[in-house]
Amino acid sequence: MAITRKPLEIPPEAARQFVADMKAYHAEQDDIRRDRIAVATRHMLLDHMPAGTKLRVSEVKELFELMR
Repeated sequence: MAITRKPLEIPPEAARQFVADMKAYHAEQDDIRRDRIAVATRHMLLDHMPAGTKLRVSEVKELFELMR
């Protein structure tokens, strides 16, 4: 039996913030600042996900790369 997930609904403002963070991440040359951007984005995304959801900073960085 396959488990189906309810689609994640992120408010438009959060989606716009994600895009702004992604652009800032790619424009930043300093690795520490890039990490800080990814951490802040992770926290923002977790605010809109079901309780108990796990999201690693490395997954946020991967999203940034995939959506580049």
